[in-house]
Amino acid sequence: MFEQVTVIGPGLLGSSLVLAIQERGLAKKVVIWARSEKTAEKTRKKLPVDRVEQDLENSVQGSDFVVICTPVETIAAILKKIAPIAEDDSIVTDVGSVKALICQEAKNLFKSISASFIGSHPMAGSEKSGMENADPKLFINQPCIITPLASEEELGIDKLLNFWTELGMVTYRLGPKEHDQKMALFSHLPHLVSSILSHSISSHTEDARQLSGQGLRDTVRISGGDPNLWTGILSENKNNLLESLDKFEESLKVARSILTGQQRKSLCSFLEEAAQFKKSLKGYE
Repeated sequence: MFEQVTVIGPGLLGSSLVLAIQERGLAKKVVIWARSEKTAEKTRKKLPVDRVEQDLENSVQGSDFVVICTPVETIAAILKKIAPIAEDDSIVTDVGSVKALICQEAKNLFKSISASFIGSHPMAGSEKSGMENADPKLFINQPCIITPLASEEELGIDKLLNFWTELGMVTYRLGPKEHDQKMALFSHLPHLVSSILSHSISSHTEDARQLSGQGLRDTVRISGGDPNLWTGILSENKNNLLESLDKFEESLKVARSILTGQQRKSLCSFLEEAAQFKKSLKGYE
């Protein structure tokens, strides 16, 4: 599919992407950028790449496809560095969970060059992190949302969609702003709620370890995600997340009112509505 792919950042997603690309034969060469010498050396030992670069500009030279797999708050700065030297007709994408600001920045950077930027959000993360947890099957049957701007050519969009499909993902297409609104509800709010629950009972750690069942473990699982990564995500999508949090607080108030009034029928209806939503997600678990 590509002559040379550059993956910028060998974290969980970047490393898993390298393994998946190599496993499916989607590129003749794979180059990876690592910021530190320690990470670069680790990458050489653990990942099947043709070249490891610590110089960002060198890493994208000769690549017709570039994937930025760094924390969301760093992506705009990386785009500023690589846009002027991106190969003609190459495609640049990212894996960030927040898109509006990144896509707007990219629109300005790429408007007068032949390379194109099209945002991607492969929803294939995990509460685990780092190269040591890389898995080429991480992407299979997971959703991937691409967020092209109106100016992007359909040929590049189709090629990007085909790339994620080749990795086994189910692809969707949304505008950047709509993407961020939906992710606030379906991804960022769940992480924050899980973290709030963990935070609220963290003074009972020993009892929880001994006495809790699978329900608690399931509910707090995603709160174990990398705090630095999630600080960037939640901060970048703050306004949409606050609106989603308002909706959550409304439901919390309803639940509190029902319990205070000992309204058993209302409580059962509330729980039934929640259970129906859970059942509606069958096939996407």
